[in-house]
Amino acid sequence: MRVLGIDPGSVVTGYGVVECRGRSYRLVTCGCLRPDPKLAFSRRLVRIYDGLMDLVAEVGPEVAAVEATFYGAKVQTLMKMCHARGAIMVALANSDLPVHEYSPREVKKAVVGRGGASKEQVRFMVQKLLGVDTLPDGYDTTDSLAVAVCHGQRPRVLESGGPQKKSSAQAKLEVLMADTESGSGSAYARILDRVGDARKVGGRPVKLKRRGR
Repeated sequence: MRVLGIDPGSVVTGYGVVECRGRSYRLVTCGCLRPDPKLAFSRRLVRIYDGLMDLVAEVGPEVAAVEATFYGAKVQTLMKMCHARGAIMVALANSDLPVHEYSPREVKKAVVGRGGASKEQVRFMVQKLLGVDTLPDGYDTTDSLAVAVCHGQRPRVLESGGPQKKSSAQAKLEVLMADTESGSGSAYARILDRVGDARKVGGRPVKLKRRGR
């Protein structure tokens, strides 16, 4: 199943296409649509629409997965986001693609195992699941790929009647996170290096104490 994941945005719209076969995921393509900010907003929406239509025609996805709107944004930002989503939805509808929506928490839960995971942790897991060493800078592309992987996991959950077995990468990440909580020095260093989940108070890192001391 070839899934087109989309992270909507009025300034930057991330997209990622993933080939999902069972528990295997293969990166097909990914990137961002960045309309010229000097254009009128209505023209930027047209660029987003045209860009998605061209992408669908080029890579031939079977289904689209879109990240749901985050309602914590400012009203003005939210309004522009909704306009961009409208252009995206029309493009997908005109391409005859089934569209599924997932909240940011659902995506994080599916990819990392925790609905409150950081963007760094999502990026780490996406790279591991796709078997790639690097991804384009910025979280727009990473988030779109995470949405695609989230949808790729959904059929297995429905067929099994419950959550799928954790991948080795997910299990490894959870072990590192657990070691961090217990104050394991080496594991703590690795999780900071790989995931960047630093604990801070007042903008300064806090040294974790080992339990039982």
